Amino acid sequence: MNYKFLLIVMFQVCVYSAHAQEIVERNLLRQFSREQVAAALIPHSKWHPFPRTAAEWRAEIPDSIRQKMIIAGEKYLSMPFAPLPATLYLEFKRNGNRTHYEDVSFGKRAQLFALVLAESMERKGRFVDAIMNGVWSFCEESFWGVPAHYFLQRAGLGLPDVEDPSVDLFASETAEILALTDYLVGGELDTISPLLRKRIYYEVNRRVLVPLERDSIPYNYLGPSRKDAPVNNWDPWVVSNWMISLLLLEKNETRRATELSHAMRLLDNYINGLGDDGAVDEGPSYWSGGAARLFDALRMLDDATEGRVSIYDAPVIQKLGAYIEHMHIAGNYFIDIADASPTIAADGLLICRVGKALQDKDLQRFGVWAWQHIDDHDFYNKDFSKPRVLWNLLALKDCPAGDINLPAKKDIWFDHLQLMAGASGKGLFLATHAGHNGESHNHNDVGDFMVYADGEPVIVDVGFGTYNAKTFSKDRYQLWYLNSAHHNVPLVNGYEQAAGTRYGAREVRYIAGDGGISLQMDIAHAYPDEAGVKQWLRTVRLDKKNNEVLVTDNYVLEKRTGALTQTLMTVCPVDLGTPGRIVFAIPGKRSVLLEYDARVWEVKKEEMSTSQPDEKRVADNWGHRSIWRLLLVNKAQEKKGKFLYKITQL
Repeated sequence: MNYKFLLIVMFQVCVYSAHAQEIVERNLLRQFSREQVAAALIPHSKWHPFPRTAAEWRAEIPDSIRQKMIIAGEKYLSMPFAPLPATLYLEFKRNGNRTHYEDVSFGKRAQLFALVLAESMERKGRFVDAIMNGVWSFCEESFWGVPAHYFLQRAGLGLPDVEDPSVDLFASETAEILALTDYLVGGELDTISPLLRKRIYYEVNRRVLVPLERDSIPYNYLGPSRKDAPVNNWDPWVVSNWMISLLLLEKNETRRATELSHAMRLLDNYINGLGDDGAVDEGPSYWSGGAARLFDALRMLDDATEGRVSIYDAPVIQKLGAYIEHMHIAGNYFIDIADASPTIAADGLLICRVGKALQDKDLQRFGVWAWQHIDDHDFYNKDFSKPRVLWNLLALKDCPAGDINLPAKKDIWFDHLQLMAGASGKGLFLATHAGHNGESHNHNDVGDFMVYADGEPVIVDVGFGTYNAKTFSKDRYQLWYLNSAHHNVPLVNGYEQAAGTRYGAREVRYIAGDGGISLQMDIAHAYPDEAGVKQWLRTVRLDKKNNEVLVTDNYVLEKRTGALTQTLMTVCPVDLGTPGRIVFAIPGKRSVLLEYDARVWEVKKEEMSTSQPDEKRVADNWGHRSIWRLLLVNKAQEKKGKFLYKITQL
């Protein structure tokens, strides 16, 4: 990354150019040799990371929680495990729908784990037959992953090829669940038949352990052949599941240490792709599914080696943990870049545990606050990670009572993402970013900004939709919530921004001081050449003294051949009755005013559809509130000009 820090009078200024993510060869885990790992690793027969008996659970968690887990298992006692017929496998290829298969598959896995936890905590044998049926059902499935991921098999989309087992997120997830089943209730399964645990090992070994051991290079998401691009959340997700399955099931200590060392090298590929600031370009929703998966793996390493293999003190790991706190706005609202949700029922116990491991008291405090205020206390459905459920249960006793209040928001600047955010302390919150349009789970949104007032959304990034075949295809940006026409950026000569790392901001400058923060950027190169944008200097400023957000656009076009518009996305009712003024209503709180030059712009609004299957997640993100697109249409035909939008509270 090319950057330069300047100290000018009372300002701190950072200047950047658009860039793709770089690989930094930190190799934090590769510093531990295979021999060191083998020497540190607790033998299989002596590693007991979780309680297994009713007495052990009673000593660790309140009886009320233990009873809650048992009751959760009871609802599945007489429920059969649903089949996965060929027609359900084929649905993704036939019509692009992935949710019908996933609802059945994911439901089965939740069902088995609830039964296993209930039996582990009660130990009366009531759940053992149901658990056996679940284990057998999983072992008889042709594929443990999801049809949307058949691109990993040589046969491609359609039906699974049982002779070509491939490891995706959910194949690894199933291996993890079966490994925990063996650990938690394996003795009870032996009372029925020793062939059950033998079958668990056989299936996990052939479907996950052997493919990753034999040759991880074909799994591009693990990054062994990618030297110029970072990997995404798939790496720590799959590797953490692989690790727990290996550590709990494999009794050959040589293989156990060798493959754990292999897994650690692959985790380094994820760490090496992070910026020094620890920011996650997939957004805060993916902190749980990516960064926190890394912390799951680090917890396993710490537990399984009695702390002798640990990298918690590395600066990038420290900052990766703190990222989730820094992206918080208010209540359950988070800055939702890329495919992130604007609202998250954050896993407070997870965050608190990570803060404790990192010795970060601010992060611990945020985790306790999240547990008290926005966590839904659903142990099962926070994330697919089942070891996390167990660790969270064990962390309950360390979660302090008494209401926790958060300190005032600090200004943040993530240089890797070129993202700035801050609060005025008088009501307004601003987030904006430069960056490029080639990020993981990218939206075309260079120069986008978000404004919240008194903790409520005003000008927003609407987030992402329900995943289907189109989401990750060449037609991705036909989905309205992903393209720049529905983010808070201009359309120039009728052109939207283009996708790819080459389409990004230049001359990016972050300025902090003098009563506010600002981000300056030239977003011209986020648009295709056909748009004819020579320069588009956007400055987004939070004036803390006056409680104002100021957005200034200074542009020069090579030609003026089409419409010039500015989009504003909102979930607020708006009043456009007075030219030059847009009033955003927030029930029970102060309204927000955006002032614009009525001589230059005319404004119209349209309500966005959220009725299509792929739009369900968008609607859910905002509690099914109406989502409005405001379109400021330029009246003139000038090839250059300067615009100002001023946002205040009434």
